[in-house]
Amino acid sequence: MYKVLIVEDEMLVRIGLKSSIDWGELGMEVIADVSNGQAAWEVYHDQKPDLILTDIKMPIMDGLQLISQIREKDSKTKIIILTAYDEYNLLRKAVQLGISDYILKLKMSIVEMESVLKKVQAELLEENIHTTTTQEDLKANIIHLKENAVKDYLFYGRYSEAEFAEVTNKLHFRISPERLVLCVLAIDKFEQMESKLKDNQGNLIRFSILNIINELLGGYLRGEVLHEKDEKYMLLFSFQDVISEQKIYQNVQEILSHINNIIKKYLNTSISCGISTINNGYSSLKPMYRECVTALEQRFILGNERFIQWQDMGRDNVLKDIRMKLEQMWQDSDQFNERYAKEIEAGIKILTQSATISKAEIQIMVIRWIHWPTVYLNVYMDDISNMALDFAGQIHKCTTLDETIDIFKQFLSELKSSHAKKKFIDKEIAEAAKFIQMNYHQDISLQQVADQVKLSPNHFSSLFKKNLDLSFIEYLNRFRIDMAKDMLVNTHLKSYEIAEKVGYMDYSYFSRVFKKVTGMRPNEFQKQWFVENRAERNDGDNGDDESIL
Repeated sequence: MYKVLIVEDEMLVRIGLKSSIDWGELGMEVIADVSNGQAAWEVYHDQKPDLILTDIKMPIMDGLQLISQIREKDSKTKIIILTAYDEYNLLRKAVQLGISDYILKLKMSIVEMESVLKKVQAELLEENIHTTTTQEDLKANIIHLKENAVKDYLFYGRYSEAEFAEVTNKLHFRISPERLVLCVLAIDKFEQMESKLKDNQGNLIRFSILNIINELLGGYLRGEVLHEKDEKYMLLFSFQDVISEQKIYQNVQEILSHINNIIKKYLNTSISCGISTINNGYSSLKPMYRECVTALEQRFILGNERFIQWQDMGRDNVLKDIRMKLEQMWQDSDQFNERYAKEIEAGIKILTQSATISKAEIQIMVIRWIHWPTVYLNVYMDDISNMALDFAGQIHKCTTLDETIDIFKQFLSELKSSHAKKKFIDKEIAEAAKFIQMNYHQDISLQQVADQVKLSPNHFSSLFKKNLDLSFIEYLNRFRIDMAKDMLVNTHLKSYEIAEKVGYMDYSYFSRVFKKVTGMRPNEFQKQWFVENRAERNDGDNGDDESIL
């Protein structure tokens, strides 16, 4: 890891730089952050950082003095200036002292900052290649350089096709632009493996996977592997020496099977893979990547440990698989409530008649089925409500349709058991409970609900307590808080927005009621839930919400 020192007298800027950049992904580690040049000079002497990010204007010793003193001793330490728009003259002096680049404080985006840091990282890596003493360090540096080159070309457009070709030659890629095949590989049950290995950052897994695959590809004398993000990796092949497309796909399947067998043996998990069409020219890599991602999404329907070729995908077959699995699930279930049965049958029909079906659409429908009993069964039950919240969280984590169906069937089994134990209540109270469940988000009163079921307020209040062992206001608050808990863990709404959606116009009152019912404030509940359930990472970046078809 390259050692980074941050020198900045504004505390918020230092904190922002430390927390907003994924330093580990860049192969860097912030060893210290200090507020002036004198403190930075002492850290420099003690720890010899590889990269220094420093402000220009600071107390005790400013950035220019710091750079000047460092440059008297060495010219290799990389230095990036943190500057403002009105410091151009100072920046020009800093450039003359030999800095690598500059960052405009409070103006530059995270992507732009990472771009500057990647440039410096590439310089450090290239210099290290010439000074590295061990074969292992040299190999690690080469892998990192190749990974950055592919990502920069595919995702950030930092190279033209000709420039990328030049980089592949310079770094001795085991590919050429003829008869290219791209694969996006995913580790099955990745979160379980992370938890088992206690590898929360994924560094051990990434190191192991890259070394295993690189060693294996070396035996085939073709192909490159790079880590994309989280559980995903990319494999690049070229088969300029193979004429038959059928033979090419056979070779790819053979290599993937070999990788899968080794990973199962040493890491006790499997892989799935999306495979592109065969194309010529590096300009084809971007559409080929989209093919791979689309093919890999079929894993949700087909299950884990699949190597899926983009050209073999067919909408009709996928719809048939979805319909068959969902209908079989429902046939195997004990349909203890007629209205519930019709609700699920209607949902299956909606899904299988849709023009496109995505993982997200299927999971949203299943979660709707899970929450249906909480709203429509004629009795309020703590266990059913809490059960629904727990199972909805499990559905969000499912990576395949089979897992989703298994979780839902387990929910149905537990629901049936709970439903069989419920005590029957008076018709008026059942109607009142339903009215509350349908109108909880509005400002409703005991008088209003009593009028709805044609009872006097006093008689209604007494009967309500007798039937449910809760007062009207206790029941209303508990139901509202249950709905709020669901929104806290399954939506991106702010707490105050959720308060309004469940019928509380006063957020302070909502927070007090929430704590009385759950034992904690809304934000504390949300934080604890995500810690315990390892909330899934930035769906928005991994393509899981894209259409399966």
